[in-house]
Amino acid sequence: MANHKTTKPNAGGRPLSYDPNLVHDIISAGLGAGIPAAELDAPFVKEKLCDEHGVKGSIRHETLEALVDGAHAEIREAENQALLSALPKGIPEEVNSAVAAVERELLLVVARQNSASQVISEQKCEELRADKRNAQHRIAELEGTLATKSEEVHQLEHDRTKLAADLLEARNELHAAKAEIEKLSERPNEMERLFSGLRDPSMQDHIRDLLTDIIQNSLRQSTK
Repeated sequence: MANHKTTKPNAGGRPLSYDPNLVHDIISAGLGAGIPAAELDAPFVKEKLCDEHGVKGSIRHETLEALVDGAHAEIREAENQALLSALPKGIPEEVNSAVAAVERELLLVVARQNSASQVISEQKCEELRADKRNAQHRIAELEGTLATKSEEVHQLEHDRTKLAADLLEARNELHAAKAEIEKLSERPNEMERLFSGLRDPSMQDHIRDLLTDIIQNSLRQSTK
């Protein structure tokens, strides 16, 4: 094998201290000698470059590793092409026809699965649309209930306000009655006439009716 000493620059512009073709030659020779491809790595090639080809300069590991990977890929591609070229005539056409048939069957399988998926998807979409309609209907019902409750609360607040006003008025009337009683208590004769009038049977019926009306009005106000 020729001992190449040509110096070539690498992709980054820095010149190599060895001919990149040597990497391909070393790997090809190793494969020819029965060495497994996995063992023909960058350290193996570096050792061969130094020992057998007299490379003395600095060898960058990254650059050498890229050249080794490229050489392996090139050799594998050449082997594949050689194997394909050695096939009997007609075999490639038969393989292509078989592959086309398999491809069609695979496409049909995928198409059937896609069709089934679309049916399922449409069913799910319809279920979701139905759920959405039900949710919207329920929301409308709840909004109606909320509006009714709001009206009821507003009425209760109105009744409470009116009841508070009636209570205040009753307290004022009670206060005025107490004041009047105090005035009457200062005039015994007038109080006696008042009590005498209250003891009058005709007045008692009137007072009873008046108290009955007051109690009934109070009950109606409390039940609203």
